[in-house]
Amino acid sequence: MFRNKRVVVTGVGPLCSIGQGKDEIFNSLVNSKTNVELEEGYIGDEYMCSFYKHKIREFDINNFGIDEQRLNEIKGWKEGEEITDLYFLLASIKLALDDSKVDCKDGKDIGLVVTHENPGLEQFISKVIDNSFEITRANNKMTKQYFFNTIYEICDRSAYDLQTFMFLFHSAKTFNLHGFSLFVNNACASGLFAIETAAQTIKSGKNKIVIVAGSDYPGIYKHIWLDRLGLCTKDKKIKPFAKDRDGFIFGDGGAAMVIEDYDHALARNAHIYSEYLGGGFALEGWKVTLPAVGDSFYRNAILESLKESQVMPEDIDVINAHGAGTGIIDQYEARAITDIFGENFERPFITTLKPYIGHNLGSCALLEIVLQLIALEKDFVPPVLNCDETDPKLKIKVLKKGIYSKGIKTILKIACGFGGYDGAVVFRRGIV
Repeated sequence: MFRNKRVVVTGVGPLCSIGQGKDEIFNSLVNSKTNVELEEGYIGDEYMCSFYKHKIREFDINNFGIDEQRLNEIKGWKEGEEITDLYFLLASIKLALDDSKVDCKDGKDIGLVVTHENPGLEQFISKVIDNSFEITRANNKMTKQYFFNTIYEICDRSAYDLQTFMFLFHSAKTFNLHGFSLFVNNACASGLFAIETAAQTIKSGKNKIVIVAGSDYPGIYKHIWLDRLGLCTKDKKIKPFAKDRDGFIFGDGGAAMVIEDYDHALARNAHIYSEYLGGGFALEGWKVTLPAVGDSFYRNAILESLKESQVMPEDIDVINAHGAGTGIIDQYEARAITDIFGENFERPFITTLKPYIGHNLGSCALLEIVLQLIALEKDFVPPVLNCDETDPKLKIKVLKKGIYSKGIKTILKIACGFGGYDGAVVFRRGIV
């Protein structure tokens, strides 16, 4: 009944290491700016290791015009802890709402779809380790029951907040959003699954507007795990599809997108960035940390996105790739692309944005498509940084110099994540 409803993007809220808000970020993309800093990792007060990271500078949640009483309520619930990734999420949503000029006074028809790799996990692990160490150091003859009761009392609130619905709850309450809402956690492809979820919610008639939002603030625990898997680069550069690629580094960030029923957007004279044409998705169900290189799940997800969007491969102007910069994932992604578009093609242009902003884990796909839509609005396609020599075995050509072109209309964003979550979505600038 509702399948023919059209879905459009009417607001964006990006927050990352190269800027806070769409204007600052666009200027950074045009000038190929990055902000990589050396992060020192501590367990308690003991130094563990150092690692490079794309860091957000001078972030202050109080600068975004969010209700002060609500922020104090959150801080009280968090027992005084500053939860940076939650703040990134709230700031991104506020930027997107302001950009879209959505009135949330009566939010019963506004939904929310939130994504995150694992909200609150790093803070919880740190709290457990720090307190466990202090307790055992002070009393090495304690009983297990005493230890359990003490840790439980200290960490029960933090443990409760590991439930993913809590980030959804805090966001919805802060912005008075009461429509059909969900949390999506499908690894690196989460943002694309979240966009499709929001679009289907609108097409079903459940909501007229849905905010899709995600954030991450990766720290030492995530670095140690992924570094031990051999996925982290040893220098400060992510080099997607390059012959010398050797992994990725993290990036702070958050992103939000206001997705709206087209007729509703027209009625309120909203600015329309692009139309969401459709998506394709797959779950490989093979390995957690390795893609199913012998199968065609990723390729089939891309083909499904083209079918759902009613576009042909030759209609795509830009492919925004996952571009993790690791050996096997880039190879898997390149094969999926060449199977559909051919080898060493000139068009569509292939770009990827992790070299600018780092890997934002569960929110990376959403953040990257938001940045791509900001650039599309200005007729600009950002180049791939750090790819001095493309790996000839991949048989693809990436965009190495940014271009301006009014002929660029249609974007394909693809992502493959841990657990075998594959996603592809298609956006077209304006309305046809």
